[in-house]
Amino acid sequence: MKIHHIGFVVKDIEKYKRNLVVDEVIKRVYDPIQEANLELINSEGAYIELIEPTKESAFTYKFMKKGGGYHHICYEVKNKTDALAIIEQKKMIKVLDFVYAPLLDGEVIFAYNRNKEVVEFVVCPKR
Repeated sequence: MKIHHIGFVVKDIEKYKRNLVVDEVIKRVYDPIQEANLELINSEGAYIELIEPTKESAFTYKFMKKGGGYHHICYEVKNKTDALAIIEQKKMIKVLDFVYAPLLDGEVIFAYNRNKEVVEFVVCPKR
């Protein structure tokens, strides 16, 4: 298991990106499940996901209104069983079961850890 990316909720992706070191934009999509524009960037060999909620009903809208910023860490796992085992072992609470993530072209699951942080697991993303 390795870290895949760190997610940040931002008000405006383009404005936020101006202050980052961006080597390349990997992919940009609109995700109807999250009701947000998403962009995956490569910054000096590390992946960063920028999340721009587009509606008040978006999962991350209230977080963005409170200032946004760091939102989650995402780990790459080999399969769903590995993700579920980690969630159980670490006594995390599932907050969103497996769903297809168009930005990562793979299935993801979200959990809440004992540090009160959002953790995402992506199953073998295609890059």
